[in-house]
Amino acid sequence: MQSEELFFWLKNIFSHPKESICIVVPGGAKFADHIRISQRHFNFSDEIAHKMALLAMSQYGYFLTEINKDINIIKNIKNIYKIKNKSSFLWLPDNLSEQNIDLPQTWDFTSDSVALWLATFLNADKLIIVKSKKVNFDQSNIDDHINKNDVDKGFKELIQKYEGKLIFLEKKQYDELKEIT
Repeated sequence: MQSEELFFWLKNIFSHPKESICIVVPGGAKFADHIRISQRHFNFSDEIAHKMALLAMSQYGYFLTEINKDINIIKNIKNIYKIKNKSSFLWLPDNLSEQNIDLPQTWDFTSDSVALWLATFLNADKLIIVKSKKVNFDQSNIDDHINKNDVDKGFKELIQKYEGKLIFLEKKQYDELKEIT
């Protein structure tokens, strides 16, 4: 949210023509951090925290539209199938918890897992995850990645179902996006 690279990521994703459809899943950023703090203080359930975290992802998505006016928002995942033009879209998952999907409502499934779930649901050929640090992802060492906070715990369960290519980029690698999209 406060990264100096954010502007360049958004420009590379939303201001350049694409050869395929690109769907961006925002994280929860500081909004989700405040939910974690509030949950500890007010002791509400993980189910409610999960719903609030999905709203936090949408809040962050709206924040991003202020930074880059070229962002096209999509809310309903069923509308993704209706997209005809090859462009980039920002998906706001705030109504995901009402759509009867098989995604546990706990902190084990954060925006990384939500993005992986969406990539699997859409049968996407590629999932690019942007991190603040370099991640040399090796699926056989998934527990090590979870312990290092490279991915959330839910990622381990969902990765088994994903058949596409998984790419991790560090926040400073925004120029590499042009080569892989």
